[in-house]
Amino acid sequence: MIILFWVLFIAFLLLIIYFILMIFKMNSDKINKRWDRVITHNLEIKKIQINDSEGNLINCYLYTSSDFLDSNKMPGVIILPRRDKKYPFFEHWGAHFALQGYPTLCVELYNKKLSRAEFIKKNRKIMPRIKQLLWQNDRVDKNNLIYFGIDYGAEIVLLEGLIDEDVKIICGISLYLIDKNKIEKRNNSDKVYLAHCKDDKIVPFSDFEKNRDLLALKKNNLLILDFGGHYLLSMEHSVAAFFSIKIKQKLNPKYKQIERKKIYEK
Repeated sequence: MIILFWVLFIAFLLLIIYFILMIFKMNSDKINKRWDRVITHNLEIKKIQINDSEGNLINCYLYTSSDFLDSNKMPGVIILPRRDKKYPFFEHWGAHFALQGYPTLCVELYNKKLSRAEFIKKNRKIMPRIKQLLWQNDRVDKNNLIYFGIDYGAEIVLLEGLIDEDVKIICGISLYLIDKNKIEKRNNSDKVYLAHCKDDKIVPFSDFEKNRDLLALKKNNLLILDFGGHYLLSMEHSVAAFFSIKIKQKLNPKYKQIERKKIYEK
């Protein structure tokens, strides 16, 4: 009986441990996993490689839609996604803007080793090169650019976008507290739009509030979410919609889509 008791007890204990591990894995998957490729007939993706300031290769992914005429000039989007994820983790952002007609360049700045200051200093240097790369696309309206960044990338696009007159809109997600001494043209902050979740455990909501006050941003330039954490868990669609409507209102792009005639069989 004693042996049976201990066998059952150990089996029960192992079962509990198994369920705990499964719950932990599920929570981890929710935070870390996304879908991969966005498969659709009208999304075009081109991989381009450039060198950073140290000669290392950087992968860039240009997203466009075949639904729009080649002669149609549209605002171009540059996206600096999360630094801890590689392609195609961020493809949903590129697809979101490209399918609206905006040529979109996602830049894979994957690096977990550099500190925040090192990461930003290094990658700010290559923003002019990234901008020139997007300009090579014939569909891009060079005078109407959109900078979009997440986490460290949000700081880069903010600092670079404020001093660049070609950049008409800056979209930032989960932005760390900015050093006011680094901001050269605060009077341009009306083109800044920020999104942040109150339950962000990495960048506290107080950073968002201080950035809001520092840049004197209006309520219409802000999207505040109660939940979603640092990585906008299940909130990407809401943030994407928020930025899209602001782009439409501010830039009023002129769409010229290809008419696809349907052929009906008798």
